Amino acid sequence: MNDQNQAPEFQPGPSGPQVDNTASLGKRFLAFILDGFFMVVALLMVMQAMGLLDPATSQDVQAAQAEMQKRLLALSDTQKFMLSLSPFPIFFLLHGFLLHQYGQTLGKRIVGIAIVTMDNQKPAFGQLIVWRYLSQWAAGQIPVIGVLLRFIDILAIFRPGYRCIHDHLAKTKVIDLKIPVAAVEGKPTSIII
Repeated sequence: MNDQNQAPEFQPGPSGPQVDNTASLGKRFLAFILDGFFMVVALLMVMQAMGLLDPATSQDVQAAQAEMQKRLLALSDTQKFMLSLSPFPIFFLLHGFLLHQYGQTLGKRIVGIAIVTMDNQKPAFGQLIVWRYLSQWAAGQIPVIGVLLRFIDILAIFRPGYRCIHDHLAKTKVIDLKIPVAAVEGKPTSIII
């Protein structure tokens, strides 16, 4: 029976070849170096504000180290505790807005790469912080093997897919924004970045 009101049979549209938009190791490494540089500069500014760095002794490295160690020992317990926690607010000041809005750190933004979910969507901010960053920090705090765990996490990037262990934990990947978004199940996906 042929009913003219019956909906036509679904015909899938043409789908192009899948494009791998995974960020290259070189771009990820450059973003990592840039992020590290920004963190060091910010930490040095905090240390300068706390009076731990003396520009007068900067010409003699050994004298500068001895002076800084003496000043560190002179800090109160509260000041030492605040200094040890300072990387966390610095991280959020440097990267928090970009991670929340675009899934990027400063380094990733400069290089043109972004963190996305496995279907190329912007991940939830909490997901990024807890599984990508807090997991790395916590692993690094384990006595004796913490450094080894962080090293294994980083080495995992050399496997197919270029995903570190923290990428797997967060169910994310890092893509190159200059490469068209990959097709998923024959349909191109859109990225909200």
